[in-house]
Amino acid sequence: MTAPPAISPKLCNRLKRYLHTGNELPKYYPGCWTSHKYFEADRLPVIDEILRGGVSNVEVVNIIVQAGKDGWYTRFETIAFALAKCLMVGNTVVKEAAYKAAVEICVTPEQMMLFHKFTRLLKTGNGRGWCKSVKDWYTSKDPMELAKEMTRVRARHGRSHKTLLRKSHMKIPENDYARDAVVKYAIFGLKRAKQILGDKPECKEIFEHISKVEDIRHCEDPVAAAALVTANQFTLDHVPGHLLTSQTVWTAVLPQLTLEELLFHIQRIHNMGFLTNDSPTTAVLVSLLSNQDVIKKSKVTPLAVYIAMCNYKKKTKPMKFEKAKVVAEKEQRRRTRQIFDNKNDQWVWITNRRHPKEIKNWGIDLPPNPAVLAALNNLIDQTWLLTPPTNARYLITMDMRHHMFKGRHFCKNFVVAKKSKKTATKTTPSGGGDADTEKKSRKHLLAECFYNKNVTPGHAAIILALQILKREKQVSLAVFTEEGVQLVSIEPNFSNIEEAEFVLRKANLGRVQLDAPIQMAMKASLKFDVFIDMVDRSTRYMELDKNARAGRGLGGRYGPPPAAQVDVSDHCPVRALYAYRKQSGIKDAKLIVMNLASHRVGTTNGHHEGVLDIIGIDEYVPKVMDAFVLGQFK
Repeated sequence: MTAPPAISPKLCNRLKRYLHTGNELPKYYPGCWTSHKYFEADRLPVIDEILRGGVSNVEVVNIIVQAGKDGWYTRFETIAFALAKCLMVGNTVVKEAAYKAAVEICVTPEQMMLFHKFTRLLKTGNGRGWCKSVKDWYTSKDPMELAKEMTRVRARHGRSHKTLLRKSHMKIPENDYARDAVVKYAIFGLKRAKQILGDKPECKEIFEHISKVEDIRHCEDPVAAAALVTANQFTLDHVPGHLLTSQTVWTAVLPQLTLEELLFHIQRIHNMGFLTNDSPTTAVLVSLLSNQDVIKKSKVTPLAVYIAMCNYKKKTKPMKFEKAKVVAEKEQRRRTRQIFDNKNDQWVWITNRRHPKEIKNWGIDLPPNPAVLAALNNLIDQTWLLTPPTNARYLITMDMRHHMFKGRHFCKNFVVAKKSKKTATKTTPSGGGDADTEKKSRKHLLAECFYNKNVTPGHAAIILALQILKREKQVSLAVFTEEGVQLVSIEPNFSNIEEAEFVLRKANLGRVQLDAPIQMAMKASLKFDVFIDMVDRSTRYMELDKNARAGRGLGGRYGPPPAAQVDVSDHCPVRALYAYRKQSGIKDAKLIVMNLASHRVGTTNGHHEGVLDIIGIDEYVPKVMDAFVLGQFK
């Protein structure tokens, strides 16, 4: 039997890009994960190309397993979907390897159920291979660990332990009473499981833990539930829904949460009115946000903290139109039971009786707590060094002009409005006798970070640059100028966000030319491994003179080089990178172009290695950048 052909480097890179960014092209879109179309059967065609013709190429599964073990992926959805796609298009050998990989990679119940969600969506079937993988997952864990995980997570992503165990026809060995007790509990419940296996000494500890979880799930008293949470260190997953509107329960649960979970739930706690100045919940939250043990256990980035702080200032996360419309309707109904207090500039409830649907939003109109904002601001300075360094040499160039910090604004220039073809324009004689047919209006510009509109591009760029500056040994910061770029000196150990912003905005600022940092490094013979350009939108190239746009297509996208007979310089950043590699001898030099306020970007056409476009920001952008610099995907 002949060995399967090796996967070509281009196909391998396409697969790795998807596993790390959710996109086969060298682009990272933060908002792509909110759409179901990214997990349909026709997605990820690279696996179809690799396994075309029934080739038994198990290497594709090995790449997925390695990406899952390295932990550089941003979300587990890509790993689970890729394995499910192997089941859909692979032959028997590939399917067997994919099922084994799923048991190895899916550590938590959430990950395991997410994988089985995709197997159901892609209709891969529930045959013997599927049944064996489910059995292997439940038998690979220690019985007590399995009991804790199954009581913490009973169902996720439309899958439950009961459904999976029933469909797989799970059978436990005769002497494994502890594991059998967990399985019987998941299928029949605690009462029936005790009737079957209650007299076995191996099951005593298992049933005691399950009984404690069942006590809190059936508890109606918030004070008693809070005592159970504190005594048993239960997490938020153990608390039933009818207790999640109790401040006492939330105060008891907060110490069990990780720093990432605390940042995620701040707005939720505030909306219920629990973060007042004299609230015990506020005191617990502020103490946890400054707790060094909690901080060191996490890998939170300063950008994630800053996004959470900006969202809390605005009292909401960025929402899509459909959800924003529903929120506006709820606000309109809420105003009928409120009155506006002119002294405090707040909406105040005129009733003490809370409707069940209003409990979760009882404090949504309260201003953000200053103590929480101060704790979040201090937390940024505590998270600069939480992620490990990449030991690469960086040149980070930023556009620091005023439009990077304005947010939503109107431009000063007037533009001519489009005329309607159906109605004739009514002319008015002017002083010179000519007809004034131009109707002028102001153009609305959005200088907000794509997918996170509460963050301005300038501050996002500064935070990302400072994190790399404080963490790495060889980093140079620069700003775009009319002549090219200007290096800026910032002290890494003693500079904060405000000081860095003052220094950067004070420099000699000018228009953006994406190839200028590379050209400067070539002229000065400087050695860099990574070039990072941070701008709000790639269409800034339209500000340049026509001779300075050569080598770039419409909207600043990748374009062909200028003709040889034309005396115009080529300003394509990708071709400049390739020239820098040849001159400096750094074959793996990389280019990252960040378009913080626009999704219309195309620095490369997808056929160049070592180039990455990042559109907008989210809390995973620093991780994507580190993985790209370390060569996890090219």
